[in-house]
Amino acid sequence: MTSNRRQALPFFVVLLMVVSVFAFTPASAASSILVTLDADHGPYSFASVNGSAEYTVTITNDGEVDFEEVEISASFMDETWLSDNVTFSVSGEESPGSLLLGPLASSAVIQVQVSATVGNGAKVDFAEVPMEINIAAYDDGGEDASVGLEVIVCVTNWIAYESNFPNQPTINTFNIGDSYDYQIVVENIAVTKNLDNTTVPMPIRDHINVQYSGLSGWTITSDDEGWHPFFGGTLEGMDASASHTWNVAIELTSNVKAGDHLVDFQATSTDPDDPMGGMPYIQPYGMTAIPVSAAERYAVSVSGAGSHNVDLSEGSAISTWNVAVNNLGNTKDTFSITWDSSGVPAGWTLSSTPDTSGVIDWQGSSTFDMSLTVPADALAGASASFSMTATSSNSADETASQSFVATVDQHYGVSLSVDSDSKSKAPGGVVDFIFNVTNTGNGADTFGIMVEGPALWTPTASQSNITISAVSSSQFTVSVTIPEDKDAGAESGDIIVTVSSSDGESTAEHSVSVSTSQVYDIAMAHVSGSNGTVTVTQETQLQLRLNVTNNGNGVDMVTFTMENQPPWAALGSDSIQIGRGQTIAIVITLSPDTAALSGRDYIFQVVATSADGSETTSPDLIAQIVAKETEGEEVETEELDEDDEGGLPGFSMFVSLLALTIVVLSRRKD
Repeated sequence: MTSNRRQALPFFVVLLMVVSVFAFTPASAASSILVTLDADHGPYSFASVNGSAEYTVTITNDGEVDFEEVEISASFMDETWLSDNVTFSVSGEESPGSLLLGPLASSAVIQVQVSATVGNGAKVDFAEVPMEINIAAYDDGGEDASVGLEVIVCVTNWIAYESNFPNQPTINTFNIGDSYDYQIVVENIAVTKNLDNTTVPMPIRDHINVQYSGLSGWTITSDDEGWHPFFGGTLEGMDASASHTWNVAIELTSNVKAGDHLVDFQATSTDPDDPMGGMPYIQPYGMTAIPVSAAERYAVSVSGAGSHNVDLSEGSAISTWNVAVNNLGNTKDTFSITWDSSGVPAGWTLSSTPDTSGVIDWQGSSTFDMSLTVPADALAGASASFSMTATSSNSADETASQSFVATVDQHYGVSLSVDSDSKSKAPGGVVDFIFNVTNTGNGADTFGIMVEGPALWTPTASQSNITISAVSSSQFTVSVTIPEDKDAGAESGDIIVTVSSSDGESTAEHSVSVSTSQVYDIAMAHVSGSNGTVTVTQETQLQLRLNVTNNGNGVDMVTFTMENQPPWAALGSDSIQIGRGQTIAIVITLSPDTAALSGRDYIFQVVATSADGSETTSPDLIAQIVAKETEGEEVETEELDEDDEGGLPGFSMFVSLLALTIVVLSRRKD
């Protein structure tokens, strides 16, 4: 042997050889042979250098034709592996390289032992060396049927196997937490060659490791001091013919799919004597695989619940939850779903509430969206609560529940109206505006009240804030005082009233204004120096004057009439326009004729009517009539003392000149 490097055979080659064990092509429908192989493990048999890999080949004539001769032979792809190193034996007869087995009648069976020796200069580039075993059956006409078996000589110093190998251990069924004991055996098969070509066992220095390489969910432990929790069992060499057994416990520690599993241990080694460190040898799969079974387990969880806040500021709203029913068991399951909606108020609507999850595979989930419609008139703080429960169809004890809550958020809104946009009142008066505040939000709210306007008019709110229930209204008053000195028609300008929600964002405002109404206040009085009593002679003319004063706050159009008017008394004007604070004298002309009774006092008054219809009556005016003198008597004109503040300009001078003329003419007559 020229090399001891250990490498893995390419997978496709192994696959080809495994398939070829069962691929037998008969020569014809009438002649056929059936060949089976028995090796250490599938197509593999194991031997160390100088050792032999053993196989058993069984040949059956399953056709209708008897064969006169059957031959078995061996060949290798590697020329350094000699067919003469393969010995065939049957019924005490053996031969290297090939062997004639003699005739094989129809339905007859013959069994051949095959021993492939590793040595005699064979090169071991790979630990797994392919070998072909050829079987040819001949009849009278020559070769009639042939079969080629692809087998593998696995060159190794040791083998590892589960203690029941080549049989399987009892298949235990595990629930989570269950643990069962097994044994993993490593056996030293290395031999050395004596001078007489016999072999004897030999110790080895291989670094051997057996480590669990299966699926998660299974935990492997061992009390053996050579077993590491993470790296498995390790052997640093072995004595000749020695074997080592690890007692291992397999425990199911988490959820795995129900049914059959293989807990596989991977056996590997390296040769410390290889100057290059050597390629690791990996034992073919299966000899250390332990079949186990996971019991069916049922469990469920649900998710997606929680509390949602609902905003109704834009009207009714839909709150949606994405709900999942999770199969926590290890096999398919279907879960019934029940709903408790007793905590959902009337008018609130649940939708998309299925009563089953449908079939869910293990580790799978069924999801759906369910929703709650909340009406627009729900008040802030109103809530709905409901729950769902999922129950396994295979185990009524396996349930899971979750609760949902939806709470209405408070939204804010306000509107503002007033009984009148504008009002008027006399100076000094107070105008009250009645404002109506409506809380358009869905919860009680406190609104701040702010009034802005000209300070001179002192606009004032009846309160600084107002608390109003949801979707309700309340009132407050804004009072405005008209300044005493304002003329009729004077306006306040805009008085802006603003109400603000407690959210600091929702506001409403309204503008009002106040105008000054006109006050009508006319006063009449005798002119200065007069008490309103005059003496007038028949057929003479005399003028009385009254002062008219506008004490109101605007221009007034005043009309005049007389009460108890003598027929010979006349007003100088029926109406006048008089400004605020102005005094104007009006004239009453007295022209008594002889019909006016001498010695009688005529008492009368002047009535002033303002534009608003209010009336003011003057103090009494008294005219005393004097009989007209006979011829030669002096004609005299008398007037009341005039008030220089009123009357027509130059009028008094004219009257004086007229009186003087009359006196002069009278004296001339005398």
